[in-house]
Amino acid sequence: MKEFFLSKEVSLLKKILSLGLMFGYILLPTDLIPDYLIIIGLTDDIAVVGFILQLMVKMAPLHLAEKFELYKK
Repeated sequence: MKEFFLSKEVSLLKKILSLGLMFGYILLPTDLIPDYLIIIGLTDDIAVVGFILQLMVKMAPLHLAEKFELYKK
């Protein structure tokens, strides 16, 4: 993540979008499944964060993908 945000090849819009999605989901009081349903509520939070991280991987420049073997089969 550090190199994603420090890379000059990643546009400012992509960086802002990634941060906005992460902090927006954390700060907004609404939730897909309420957290008082302990296991199910936390599972949906993990799934959303995983989706955001996957989106960041897809937006990463090619040299970062190769460096960290993101598209390794």
